[in-house]
Order: sequence, then C-alpha cells, then structure tokens
Amino acid sequence: MLIIFDCDGVLVDSEPLAAAVFSELLAAVGITLSAQQCYEKFHGHSLRYCFDWLEQTAEKPLPDDFGERLACATRDAFNQHLKPVSGVEQILQMLVDHNVSYCVASNGGHKKIASSLATTGLDKFFNQERGNCFSIEDVHQGKPAPDLFLHAAEVMGVPARFTTVIEDSPSGMSAALAAGMNLFVYDENNAYADSEYLTFASMVALGEYLQARWRR
Repeated sequence: MLIIFDCDGVLVDSEPLAAAVFSELLAAVGITLSAQQCYEKFHGHSLRYCFDWLEQTAEKPLPDDFGERLACATRDAFNQHLKPVSGVEQILQMLVDHNVSYCVASNGGHKKIASSLATTGLDKFFNQERGNCFSIEDVHQGKPAPDLFLHAAEVMGVPARFTTVIEDSPSGMSAALAAGMNLFVYDENNAYADSEYLTFASMVALGEYLQARWRR
C-alpha cells in the first residue's frame, strides 16, 4: 500500500498565500486578477500552465523576470506565514506507526517543495534520505497527466492499483484517475461534496477512516 500526498493545499496551507502573492505581482505589471481568481484559475497547475494561460489571455506579456520575482515573493510569504494543513502531521505519524509507505508528488519544483516542507516542519517525514519527494521536474508532463503519480509509485515499488492519492485540485484528481489509482479528495470547503469521490473535510476525518480500515 502506498499513499501519495499532493503538497500545496494537502500538506501545507499554501494556496491562499500563493494566490495573494500572484495577484499582487500581476497588478504591479498591469494585469488585474484578484487573489480568488488566481486561486480558481491556477489551483493545482504548474507555473508553466499559469504563464501560458496569462500569455494567451492578458493584453500584455509578462516581464522576462516575472518568474524570478514571483518565486522570491512567494518564498518570503511562505517563510513568514506558511503552516501545515491542520491535522496532517498526525496523519503522517500514523502512517509511520503502521509502517505504511507514503510520499509527496507535486507540480512544484523540488526546491519549492523542500522549502515548504522545511518551513512547516514536515521535512522530518519527507526528505532525500527517505527518497519520497517527487516533483514535476522528474517527469515529462505534470498533472493532469498521470506521469508524476506513476513515476512516484514505480520508484516507491508499489503498483498503481494499491496506491491511494490524496488531492485537492481538479488537475491532481484527473491525474490520479488517469493513473488508475484510488482517489481521496481533501475537500475542506465541500466543493466536491456531491461528487462520486471519497471526500474528507478534515484530516481528522481522514485519520478516522484510515484507522477504521486498518481495524478490519
């Protein structure tokens, strides 16, 4: 059994911070997109997707150094305000205690993933020594393609059918289903309450579900 976690929005509560920074920097170059709009348009997608979308829809091109400025501003915001998703540390410790394999697979770069995990203290669960951190940099295509999840499962030595993905974005959900993996949706805002997927509004609820499965 393998559990694959997305990073942003599942392990670390980064999405609102990242959207606010993105909106602020876009405004500085004359592109108006609110933090909520940035969240809705870019949630779960790679930076390449975000920049391509902006180039196609904005009336002006992004400055050449926009990516670097965005990375610096986001890093500063994360260093000051980033926190782990409530209850996720308990979930990870539970997996360690039950000897269940787990990893993180994110559309972010390795440097960004490592920084987010270190800032929130979750790097004790995910690090190079454990070999359980996977990034879009490891594959040809990121989410919503299944490549990243399939790569992570292969490296971890677990077949896709015995792998469960915990995601919170449409692109990540699509990637998990395309990979033939089980899907759990972390749905704090009940956006997918009426969907066919198994959803959890809190990590506490996820922990209770896993404990019940292990007691069977």
